[in-house]
Amino acid sequence: MSDVLALPHAPRWDDVFELEIARLDGKGLGVADVRATVGPDTTKTRRFRFLVRQALPGERVVARVVSRHRDEVEAVVQTLLAPSPDRVAPRCAHVGPRDEPEKGCGGCTLQTLDYPAQLAVKREIVRFALAKAGVVDVPVNEPRGAGEVFRYRSKMEFSFGTNRERKLSLGLYPAGWHRDVLRLSECHLVSAFTSRLLPVVRDLCEAEGYEPYFARKDTGFLRLFTVRESPRTGERLVELTTTGAETAMSAAGEVPAGDVARRVADAVLAFAAAEGARVDSIYWTRQVTARGARTHLVSEVLAGAPVYHEELHLPGGRALRFGVHPRAFFQPNPRQAEVLAAEVLARLGDARVVCDLYCGTGTLGLCVAPFVDEVVGVELVADAVENAQANAAANGIENATFLAGDVADVLRSDAFGSWAGRVDAALVDPPRAGLMPKAVEHLVALAPARVVYVSCNPESLGRDMALLAAAGFVADGPVQPVDLFPQTHHIESVVLLR
Repeated sequence: MSDVLALPHAPRWDDVFELEIARLDGKGLGVADVRATVGPDTTKTRRFRFLVRQALPGERVVARVVSRHRDEVEAVVQTLLAPSPDRVAPRCAHVGPRDEPEKGCGGCTLQTLDYPAQLAVKREIVRFALAKAGVVDVPVNEPRGAGEVFRYRSKMEFSFGTNRERKLSLGLYPAGWHRDVLRLSECHLVSAFTSRLLPVVRDLCEAEGYEPYFARKDTGFLRLFTVRESPRTGERLVELTTTGAETAMSAAGEVPAGDVARRVADAVLAFAAAEGARVDSIYWTRQVTARGARTHLVSEVLAGAPVYHEELHLPGGRALRFGVHPRAFFQPNPRQAEVLAAEVLARLGDARVVCDLYCGTGTLGLCVAPFVDEVVGVELVADAVENAQANAAANGIENATFLAGDVADVLRSDAFGSWAGRVDAALVDPPRAGLMPKAVEHLVALAPARVVYVSCNPESLGRDMALLAAAGFVADGPVQPVDLFPQTHHIESVVLLR
């Protein structure tokens, strides 16, 4: 293959190229850079970046173009010319090219890569993201791998829709495509119970003539089916999410919406009884929309308790128990969340007063509390703070306080006054977008000796580390990735800043 290709036109749909895959990007796509002249002018060279689904580092492939935006070209593998020695046969029937029936699932991006190689790739993804942000002098450790690389997710949200044959589906979207839903026959990220439950619920809804919701047409009723289950307690919570309509169409005609929800709940309970399994809570949540009004959720318990319980086991044998309701965030891989918590604790050193900024439902702060003198959490969402306070009380934790309000306002408030000037470590665990611009100002105002940053997105981590370094908080030690999501490109990281 020539160093510079001579192309009659820029890459376009259905063109094929022979490519060498150099690495994976932050979305798990194989990257190949191609230099080329375009058209009759051979004096100007352009660089096209090909992003190839299901291609692995070191592979040589023939790839077919499916889209292009400027010089970024998306492609799919048409022929595998030289496979990676780390390539393995996928376990799931839904892994494969998107144009094949019921394949191309977006749930697993790395299932064709051997697990040790997945960890190596994730380390490189973190390294590349830091270097791209100009953070070049901070080493990246080998990721802390998971003991269970399948059936590890404690929460999975499945969508109702139709497949390409317009049959009712319950499953996940194909990668990069949100018009069809794969009609899943199995999923190896969730428990065997949940994997077997999906077709049961789908077949019931299909037989009864219930319709999935279509946003483009604003028609239909069924939206989501979510299962949450704890590997420690064995408890399960199932949630059916629908539109806010009072009635729904069925094969028998128009029926009350509540009848549909209860029919699904009864099917779940009957399946659980036949399996000898437990379901502790079933919710029906309606997504209510009205012109000129904010969309809101209305939830009703159809069976069982208002929460299910998760447990996290901490260093030294301490276990914390959390009541989790449908809107509460909880790490979807609890066993690896325990590893993540241990990494955070190791970086707190001799800190005695810890501030958990943007604490959400307080999971991280509560994990830290048994090992320090005081924890104060700050969170904008009042419901999350109430959940954190309830979990602290349930675990007998008396040295953790959670304050609701805008972080800047809380840090200046009388309520925070007793901690002002005493905080010697701060925890930040932002969403994928990373820290908001004002967060750096908040950390400067707090002036902790240590900042422990937990990241779920290497790109925003690199950007924020550069911003924090400019504000005086520089890395003290390597970045430690922790793999909470085997078979996918996602990776968590922990780093200490001083």
